[in-house]
Amino acid sequence: METFDAIVVGGGPAGSSFARTLIKGGARVAVVDRAAFPRVKLCAGWISAPIWDVLGLTPREYPAGLWPWRTCHVHYRGRAHAIECNGWFIRRYELDDFLLRTSGAAIHTGIAVKQVERDDDGFWTIGPLRARHLIGAAGTHCPVARTLAPARPRGPVGVQELELPLPPAAIERARLGDDGEPELLLHDDLRGYAWNVPKSDWLNVGCGTVDPGEVRAAWSQARAHFDRLGHLPAEAAAPLDHVKGHSYYLFHPDHLDRAARVDADGKGGVYLAGDSLGLAHPLTAEGILPATLSGRLCAEAILAGDAASYPARLRAHPILDDYRRVLRARDALSRLRRKSSPGNGHARRARGAGRVERVAGSAVAAGFAWMFSGARLPAPRLVDLALSAMERSRS
Repeated sequence: METFDAIVVGGGPAGSSFARTLIKGGARVAVVDRAAFPRVKLCAGWISAPIWDVLGLTPREYPAGLWPWRTCHVHYRGRAHAIECNGWFIRRYELDDFLLRTSGAAIHTGIAVKQVERDDDGFWTIGPLRARHLIGAAGTHCPVARTLAPARPRGPVGVQELELPLPPAAIERARLGDDGEPELLLHDDLRGYAWNVPKSDWLNVGCGTVDPGEVRAAWSQARAHFDRLGHLPAEAAAPLDHVKGHSYYLFHPDHLDRAARVDADGKGGVYLAGDSLGLAHPLTAEGILPATLSGRLCAEAILAGDAASYPARLRAHPILDDYRRVLRARDALSRLRRKSSPGNGHARRARGAGRVERVAGSAVAAGFAWMFSGARLPAPRLVDLALSAMERSRS
């Protein structure tokens, strides 16, 4: 048996960020993953500005493909909007490999962890590896998540997508804006969106919905939309008949209650980070930023000798605090739409709400693009007051 300070199950952004931070603090970390890296990972691959601070890197220090964008193209309620904001796209195939290789961890690939065990000395064991700390960072179906069983007040979102290589000339002919600029189709009911992202000689196209049962129909409509505009190269037609599906959980405050279980002596425990816990942005569904952030915060709690503070560190962080506000706002808007629906006997109110929505369409598109870029919410205390007022008026 080889003893480490921590074993991480899952070598993606959450696991590698945890390992990177803990190793910088002088610890020994082993990362276990069933796949050999680099490996294919279904993901649109967008990252927002805060991630560079989380990783302690600058864009210039990232050696793989990086597509910066300064305009987000949003289709919403039949209108097209070009919104100035900024972000980057990467290929997960490259990003995950880079983060894992540079983490400093002892990497053990080709190991499919089906269950986790603990020996009589309080060490978690996986094959010949043992450690007092065990981190689950292997995504939605992470075996470590079964140990902590976080509450799931809401079901997972559904996704259909594909990233495929294409001739650069074909992508250039079909793209709406510049290389790397995202084209988004925001659903009228705000329960999902589709994307079309050109990455030089790669194209990522997909669709996500709050209800996984709606994703197939939504993908068909999204593909027809992009085709009608001429924004899908003819060479992509056959591959896009075979998009891949997956699911994961969006952020909910209740998830944080089971982020960790720490031993009474504080010298060991089990933790969840990233998609294993369910931390993706509640509206845009971005998962890379909260994955890296949670991995870092977990490692920092352990290095501080206060592993039990990890859930509190998650709750207190400004990025996840904003996620809580966005979730409240999305729920409030959903209730408003239901209340004003003609089927509920409020036809006059519905007509008024419809006029408001038409006027507010540009604001919704701009707000979505703004959140897509990872920008912080302005005046968070005022946002909390406004949300509280909306909730009181509903009651």
